[in-house]
Amino acid sequence: MTKRPAAVELASWLLWFLVAAGLVVCVLVVVYRDDLGTVWSPMQDGDSTVQPVEFVPVILVLYGVTAVLAATLIPLFRHGHNWARHSLAAIVVGIFLVAVATVQTAPPAMVRWSAIAAAVISAVTLVFIWHPQSSLYVREAVYPPEERERRARERDSRHDS
Repeated sequence: MTKRPAAVELASWLLWFLVAAGLVVCVLVVVYRDDLGTVWSPMQDGDSTVQPVEFVPVILVLYGVTAVLAATLIPLFRHGHNWARHSLAAIVVGIFLVAVATVQTAPPAMVRWSAIAAAVISAVTLVFIWHPQSSLYVREAVYPPEERERRARERDSRHDS
């Protein structure tokens, strides 16, 4: 099998890092749930029957589904499935948008800095998911091994000329 390009390897590591960092953010949300509740729940009027929003279970379920999906798609991307690359890119764009939206809500400092870090790592991850090396890898991975070797030899001979 063809050696994976550095862009695919780095994208994979960054994706696994995002999965692990998501777990850390879930722990932070549980720890800071009271502080976040004051920011993310509606204000109580004197005789209002509106109950504060319980967001911790929602965030934990969302993380669990996203982490399991990413953990399933990362090996498929590493084996050259282009559809897995598209799916992972969609997940990373979602993480980026959630991180940016979280910063807009004025959360506690630890959550804010975690969201900023997630946005930066997501942007860098997208660069490597869509890197030309990654694109070439997933295009060539669909061919049988003999065809891949023949195409690699042709590509190398063109570059040597």
